[in-house]
Amino acid sequence: MDRFREHMQEEDEFRQVLERYEDMVERKSSYFFDVEEFELIIDYFLDIRNFKKAYEAAEIAQRQHPASTEIVIKVIQIYLETNQPAQAIDKLKEIPEWDLENPDIYLLRGTALAQLGKISDAEKQFDIALSKTEEDKVEILINISMAFENARKFKLAIKYLRIAFELEPDNLTILYDLGFYYERLHEYATSIEFYNLYLDEDPYSDNVWYNLGVVYYKINQPQKALEAYDYAIAVNPTYASAYFNKANIYANDSDFQNAIAVYQDFLSLEDDHIQGWCYLGECYDQIEAHEMALKTYKRVIEIDNSFSEGWFGAGLAYLSMEKFNDAIAYLLKAIELDKENSDYWFHLGECYENTHAVPEAVKCYKQTILLDNKDEQAWFNLSKIYFIHKEYTTALETLIEGIELNPEDADLLSLQAACYFKLSKSSAGLESLKKAVQKSLKVADEFFKLYPEGLKEKKILKLLNKLN
Repeated sequence: MDRFREHMQEEDEFRQVLERYEDMVERKSSYFFDVEEFELIIDYFLDIRNFKKAYEAAEIAQRQHPASTEIVIKVIQIYLETNQPAQAIDKLKEIPEWDLENPDIYLLRGTALAQLGKISDAEKQFDIALSKTEEDKVEILINISMAFENARKFKLAIKYLRIAFELEPDNLTILYDLGFYYERLHEYATSIEFYNLYLDEDPYSDNVWYNLGVVYYKINQPQKALEAYDYAIAVNPTYASAYFNKANIYANDSDFQNAIAVYQDFLSLEDDHIQGWCYLGECYDQIEAHEMALKTYKRVIEIDNSFSEGWFGAGLAYLSMEKFNDAIAYLLKAIELDKENSDYWFHLGECYENTHAVPEAVKCYKQTILLDNKDEQAWFNLSKIYFIHKEYTTALETLIEGIELNPEDADLLSLQAACYFKLSKSSAGLESLKKAVQKSLKVADEFFKLYPEGLKEKKILKLLNKLN
């Protein structure tokens, strides 16, 4: 209780100092503050990431205490926090020689050099900092690791943090950061090891449970990932990201009912999360709850009517309900917002095809292919329109081009075979049919729907019996 009262007293005293400082700035007056008070004020503004006010406080401090190395160090910290390493190095030159035994000087110089990408020079400075300290070695090691993390040099960050781990194996900051750094290096087993060591010390960390879930999913252990997310949610029932990732696991595993329930939990916490609503709509589509999907996508449009996926999703829902004119209206709006999305053009083509607007359907399928020439279904649908309308030569020309880009597609080969037979090119037809059936026996039934006369042609039946 005495320690608590002491902490509260310190908080109250600092609040009074801060209020007095802000009153001085507001009145454009000049009050005196000692060096320690200025350090606390600058640290406060750095903590809340108000760098402008931190720098302003440092300038005032320098005017009042021009010989203070401590204030110079604070200015350097501001430069480093605002990613100005060259200015930080210049400022370091103001440190007098008699203060060069201070390990913080070498720590700051190393951090600046790391920001500049001079990694080996930074490492030398950090090693000097370590050689000049005994008492706060763990804190310095943690700071070094953070400098290398910011430079995305995770192996070096781990090198120094492992030394800190040997000194304080139950330090939660060290355990968390090691788990995080190993994850970044894709050394997932070691990452899990350190996250579990953290949880041995503090089993009520929602963030660590969440991170553990992320790692388990990366190594294809979705059940363990779900368990980790459940622990994160048990500790913190408002942990929205845990619900979101959990729902994604269910959706990716085609467990759409569970996914829907968890997405709803997520959206109760983050009602304006557009991607969450879109994923929920996709789940409703998968279970053919098209009315619910439509309602969900319309919620996306309410949140942001410039988000094309909302219009596209609603268009798909109308298409699934065979309300083609409504679908066309929504898909056209989606295309207006994103003309380069081949899926939008393809499904608009389907709608036009279902309303017998053949020229419009052809235009859409051609645009789909222009944007994505590997879309086998678009090639098939376009070719089939020509085939149905007895434009066999055009259909064949289209198929030859489509098959050249998609040589493994059995449906295209089957339709090509039907075209050849319609054009009385039976040898070429047999060759295409052979290739199609070798890739998929299922296409034989589709071939006969396209070319029912084949049921009476002995060469075709003989070929299929041989391949079966």
